[in-house]
Amino acid sequence: MGDMFRCKDSIHRLLEFLDGDLSPEEHAQLEEHLKWCPPCMEFLRSYKATPGMCRKALAAKMPEELANKLSEFLRNRIRKA
Repeated sequence: MGDMFRCKDSIHRLLEFLDGDLSPEEHAQLEEHLKWCPPCMEFLRSYKATPGMCRKALAAKMPEELANKLSEFLRNRIRKA
């Protein structure tokens, strides 16, 4: 098959792959590896999904009751310090 990419290489080159910074030959070789390697393909899917999950997590609001309890806890800890 001539596949120069192994799983470890593939994982380390994903950002270059997604940014289009690989040579055409490297890009084709990595695509070929991904086609036949379900674990690396799943890693690529999760890698692509990470920024969106982070945006959702940062946009989520803490329930007011929890925020109040956390603030009270932190104020008490600061006073005791």
